[in-house]
Amino acid sequence: MRDIILGNGVMLLNFDENLSLRDLYWPYGGFENHGDANHTNFGFFADQRMSWIFSPDWEKKLDYVPDTSVTRNRAVNNELGLEVIINDALHSAEDLYLKKIVVRNLRPYARNLQIIFYQDFSIRGIEAGDSAFYDPRTGGVCHYKKGCYLLVNCRTKFGGVDQYSTGIKRYKGREGTFKDAEDGCLSLNPIADGSVDSAIGLPLELGALGESEVYFWLTAGFGLTEVREANRRFLTKDPEEWLERRIRHYRSWIMRARRDFGNLSPRQVGLYKSSLFTMRSSMDRSGAVMASSDADNFLVARDHYMYFWPRDGAMVAHGLDMAGYPEEARRIYSFCAKVISEEGYFLQRYNPDGSPGCTWHPMVIEGEEIVPIQEDETALVLWALGRHYQLYNDAELVRELYRQLIRPALNFMTGYLDQETGLVGPSWDLWEERRGITAFTCGAVYGALILGADMARTARDEEMALLCENVAAEIREGMVRHLYHPGLGRFVRGLFWDERGKLVQDSVLDASMYGLFAFGAFSANDVRICRTMQAIEAHLWCRTEVGGLARYIGDYYYRVSDDIENVPGNPWIITTLWLADWHIALGGAENLARAYYLIDWVAGHARPGNLLPEQLNPYSGDALSVCPLTWSHSTYVKVVLDYLAKCESVNLS
Repeated sequence: MRDIILGNGVMLLNFDENLSLRDLYWPYGGFENHGDANHTNFGFFADQRMSWIFSPDWEKKLDYVPDTSVTRNRAVNNELGLEVIINDALHSAEDLYLKKIVVRNLRPYARNLQIIFYQDFSIRGIEAGDSAFYDPRTGGVCHYKKGCYLLVNCRTKFGGVDQYSTGIKRYKGREGTFKDAEDGCLSLNPIADGSVDSAIGLPLELGALGESEVYFWLTAGFGLTEVREANRRFLTKDPEEWLERRIRHYRSWIMRARRDFGNLSPRQVGLYKSSLFTMRSSMDRSGAVMASSDADNFLVARDHYMYFWPRDGAMVAHGLDMAGYPEEARRIYSFCAKVISEEGYFLQRYNPDGSPGCTWHPMVIEGEEIVPIQEDETALVLWALGRHYQLYNDAELVRELYRQLIRPALNFMTGYLDQETGLVGPSWDLWEERRGITAFTCGAVYGALILGADMARTARDEEMALLCENVAAEIREGMVRHLYHPGLGRFVRGLFWDERGKLVQDSVLDASMYGLFAFGAFSANDVRICRTMQAIEAHLWCRTEVGGLARYIGDYYYRVSDDIENVPGNPWIITTLWLADWHIALGGAENLARAYYLIDWVAGHARPGNLLPEQLNPYSGDALSVCPLTWSHSTYVKVVLDYLAKCESVNLS
């Protein structure tokens, strides 16, 4: 799990709750993890012993400078008599990361100690073939492999690095410079290759109850000359002024989200702002949004969430549009235009360079060729773009993307239909687990076609506009005829094939039936929708002290309990927020009070650095799977804005 995320579009850093740098992505924000989930950190040699910041001896409080993406973390070691205040920030225009540490002496007498920075990189995500060497021209240490160079350095007002070491780690029992640092005296080994680490250090003189400032920085580049030059440029600047400029930059950016937050609590508002920063930090300069940059999942599943899912990207773009950041949203739509297939659909997921991500969707089932997609992903990109057009009247973007993105996707969706039912053609569901015709996908395609018709008219394509409207009407009619179950008095989650090859209804309660009204196919107060959502709330709510809404009955993903009656599945952030969104759409004091409770439930389960996970342990409330999940943050932003708009419309605050 990650608790701090920093990103500038080319470099993305993640820290855990113990302040260790775990993930370092460059030159894409979410591609090639040079941190590789290792532990890069720092510590102090004081009172004849080494104390690393990740140790439980340090009491930590993670936070950000208010209204910024600059950290303000605090750690105290009372036994050692030290307190540190840490600011972490990324440069907006250069591939440079800065850490400022204020070290405070809690003892009433002067002290001399050493601060040591430890680097555990695995360049390009591979723990082999690296080199690390002391660079006498910069006074720092450089790690490199295959055209990727990472230079680290540090200094105080009295001078720079005065000791260093490079070593071999995790090979034939060798423990590298982490072990070398235990006596506070580094060996000055100038170079190592293979599976390597490094350490740099400098002395600190602290007066009685005094303090000292230390600056540590990392530059990334494609060659030694490049990182040396970046190091030189940084040394020409006042680091304190540099940091203040970053703070002003972020505050200027978040001011665009300024609004009346009504009766929302500071905790809820704080998570709203943090969610915007998390969405921004998770976006590569190409416009690709990483679903999650938390690499721990790779250690369990041998794969990760460091991909652009068009679904997640669409929801992030929509959240940014709603919050007043159309420029950032446009980058996402433009990325989608670059990667959509010639046939007009999106594959499961993509790397930030636009290449297809790995997938488990086959192209053949029982010898028959199929389209290996989740069609809701194609639909949601068009739906979000259509909402962007509604919000900003951005006809220029519609015309720019019409031939490359909009028309191909509309052409595919209007043609990929099930002839027997008039519904959408079969594809994988949004949970990526089963193939069929699902309520969520039908709702998403309906919404995409309705908004797509408006965009087609803007592009003066009346023929396509009429086709979209006609197909949307047929899909809605098919949803009533085939997805509604009169005996249950509610909708079902989809149609799937039985062993005889016959389409049958799947009546398992699934929170994704939210999609029936979320994209405009039905009204939230339609009696059939109400009965569906009431059943979801009654049967998918976890009956534990933690609470929260599961995805569906019997959800097996990261399952921690077989008590399906009380814990139908782990509670997810997005599903709980979907329930809140339905209550908001209904309106009225009682429903808005319920929505407020659900919004606060989510805010109460954010991690220490205000990051939201994918799901929670239903008994402990601990984060499960990955954290942060960018989709969780974008959904929180959307639901908060829906709540504020509804309260304003009925004069509630």
